[in-house]
Amino acid sequence: MSDSTESAGPEGGLTTGEVARRLGVAPTTVRTWDHRYGLGPDRHTGGRHRRWTPADVARLERMCALTATGIP
Repeated sequence: MSDSTESAGPEGGLTTGEVARRLGVAPTTVRTWDHRYGLGPDRHTGGRHRRWTPADVARLERMCALTATGIP
């Protein structure tokens, strides 16, 4: 990714929707990976809102790469 993975949002980090758009997957896919595989963000804001850091996004990029090779 050549873009910065920082968000201009007040809490910092990317929202789930922003991450999903960058990865080319649905937001529900990102949430499922969080719940099922523990690949969620290291932090949440008030009200349990997910905020994804560059390290979090890197984990999801790896997941995308693995699924693209056929690993379930």
